[in-house]
Amino acid sequence: MKTLRMGVAGWWLLWLVIQIGMPVRATETVTVPAEVRAIVARIQPATLRAHTELLSDDLFEGRAPGTRGGLLTAKYIAAQFQTSGLEPLGGSYFQNVPIVNLRAIPTTMTFRAASGATVELTYGTEFTAQSGECLPEVRFDDVPVVFAGYGIVAPEYDWNDYKDVDVRGKIVMLLVNDPGLHNPSIFQGRTLTYYGRWTYKYEEAARQGARGVLLIHTTESATYPWQVVQSSNTGTRSELVRDANSPPVVALKSWITDDAAVRIARLGGKRLATLIEQAERRDFRPVPLDTTLSLHLKSEVSTLESPNVVGWLPGRDEKLRDECVVVTAHYDHFGVKEDPASGQRLIYRGALDNASGVAALLAMAEALGKSDWRPRRSVLFLSVTAEEQGLLGAQYYCEHPLIPLEKTAANINLDEVNVFGRTRDFVPLGAERSTLGKTIDALAKLEGLVMKPDPFPQNGSFFRSDHFCFAKAGVPCLSLNFGVEVEGKPEGWGKQRFDTYVRRDYHQPTDTIQEDWDFRGAAQHAQFALLIVATVADDPAMPDWLPGEAFQRRKT
Repeated sequence: MKTLRMGVAGWWLLWLVIQIGMPVRATETVTVPAEVRAIVARIQPATLRAHTELLSDDLFEGRAPGTRGGLLTAKYIAAQFQTSGLEPLGGSYFQNVPIVNLRAIPTTMTFRAASGATVELTYGTEFTAQSGECLPEVRFDDVPVVFAGYGIVAPEYDWNDYKDVDVRGKIVMLLVNDPGLHNPSIFQGRTLTYYGRWTYKYEEAARQGARGVLLIHTTESATYPWQVVQSSNTGTRSELVRDANSPPVVALKSWITDDAAVRIARLGGKRLATLIEQAERRDFRPVPLDTTLSLHLKSEVSTLESPNVVGWLPGRDEKLRDECVVVTAHYDHFGVKEDPASGQRLIYRGALDNASGVAALLAMAEALGKSDWRPRRSVLFLSVTAEEQGLLGAQYYCEHPLIPLEKTAANINLDEVNVFGRTRDFVPLGAERSTLGKTIDALAKLEGLVMKPDPFPQNGSFFRSDHFCFAKAGVPCLSLNFGVEVEGKPEGWGKQRFDTYVRRDYHQPTDTIQEDWDFRGAAQHAQFALLIVATVADDPAMPDWLPGEAFQRRKT
């Protein structure tokens, strides 16, 4: 047996790891060719501003899937790909995504106790509702309501909120987020897991046979105010067209306010605060609320196609050009809605979310496409539709990939590009899960940047954008988020500025270009993203997930 030998520095580092739990991550040395440096330098703030201004202009009508504004946006992106020298795939720059659009007609939701007492909720102000089955009409007549805690079944955390109670055919009322929100000793503490996402709640409830879901909103648990729920879940909503292979769904997808949940629990003789306390424990079992729900939900339903936009840049290596790196940025937002209070027509322009990300994608495509240099692998620029509707465009692409996923080296995603000024830090969401982390660390050192973990782990951002579809499909991925250490600004300014955006402008008509936006930060963001893409695409080694990660490449 060999004796382990360390120098003084090695023992000191081991002691530090033991004391503070600091992870040791191996780094690698990377070099950036002069040609790539020159390409990256072509990305300038003025280009980012111009694209962002146009894409968030009223002319594009909020870029909702399947609308005139959405199609106009897709055509603009395709035209930019073409002029940048990118090629179509399969003879087209478009991958049409079949979508069902639903517009719920405002109604009331009634809860009734055995005594005959009722609670009525008003659509929009107290609840939102959507037909999960995409039907023009669905009725719920006195359907029993069960409080099922967080609605989580997670064997790895020894957690099952559905134990010992059959919820088939019933409505489950659920807490948003996961139990770690209030107990740092379970799950991952305040770092949100996928079990805390509303998408998972619907999926698991359907697996349990529930007929519908009521998600209880609080600003703390959802990480955004009720106004975001209103703007995101009223008006026209979209789903992918279902087929025989589609997973089961619940008939009702609904959000309710915290105050409404209190009233519903009280109607059945329960205290919501007590129910929540019980839901924090592993021995929790679902609690029938002794109330029923009645709802007659009518929806305007239409089937249409909304395109993903694709541009292909072939690699130079004959053996590797069949492989690719996919760069994504969603172009959709919420379109035009009518203010229920004033009747005013409101355009949800989505300047930061995500005209800025598309602007970066277009600038990267132009810089690389108009150059003479090519990486070994090909690069696929992919601007997807219907992200705001539940990552639908990215999901469809991963289910119908234009390049086989086993030949897709990595996905680099751009969702909300930095418009607040150059930063000293970046947040590569998900990079620490794969070998991409070493590459990005090395590039950051070259650029004098610091890579940091998510400064808002409670938001669950890794699960909230298009790269997550690639992760579930087995492709190593990251979403390059901007940091908060803004050059020339005092400590905490960047975080405060982003907090203000989330509170005031996120998913609101006020998400427009502001006079104080500094597109030098956007240029820095796009430049660093292109460095990552070029380096990964030129590396002969295929990235992979780290051992033990939940996501792994699918075996062929």
